[in-house]
Amino acid sequence: MDINSATGLSQSNAVAVNNMLFTGLEGRAEADNRFVRNCIYLAQIAADSRCDSSLQPAEWFDYFAGGLWSCGWNLEQKPVVLVQEAFSGSVQEAWRRLTAPLLARGQLEQVEAGLAALERDTALLQKFTALSGKTFTSHIVPVSKNASGELVVVLSHIRFFKLVLSTNYLFWQVHQPMSQLDIRARRMVINRRDIDKNRDVVDQAIRESVADLEEVEL
Repeated sequence: MDINSATGLSQSNAVAVNNMLFTGLEGRAEADNRFVRNCIYLAQIAADSRCDSSLQPAEWFDYFAGGLWSCGWNLEQKPVVLVQEAFSGSVQEAWRRLTAPLLARGQLEQVEAGLAALERDTALLQKFTALSGKTFTSHIVPVSKNASGELVVVLSHIRFFKLVLSTNYLFWQVHQPMSQLDIRARRMVINRRDIDKNRDVVDQAIRESVADLEEVEL
């Protein structure tokens, strides 16, 4: 990471890791950003061990949120859900409409900037869309702090089946026929005491469970 020091502040707004995009990182303590990402990685591993997100997106998302809860995060609100058959249009706009009540305008702009950066790198975008046959799965995770100083993440899981695979880049912007679009999002929070309480446990679990991940600053 591009930071001021080993314990300094992140200089990058967004980081892409496989099919995940983290945004809102700039100016935040890198140790906190690392804690967020590690919790997300562990939650994803736990959810993947229970079910297939391509086949059971609702159940998978529940396990995903539950994985964060086991790392000390609180489920602040019920999830918001969009399930649309025979979808065609802008996936990015559909995501924005669904998550707008959970995010500040500045956070939405940070996500748009991160997605625009992804679209300029075809190889990164192919990882982010996690193409498997005609199924795409991706995760967008905006990070922020609330007025109480708690860390806040909005988990979002995007899954869709495409009828046409004519292109695998710029798919956020173009209109293509799709058979089904599923988007789920949920806000979760954690306070400083619980971050400090769970940090070492999370770090140890990452060392035992996760191979090297290619994290790319955007």
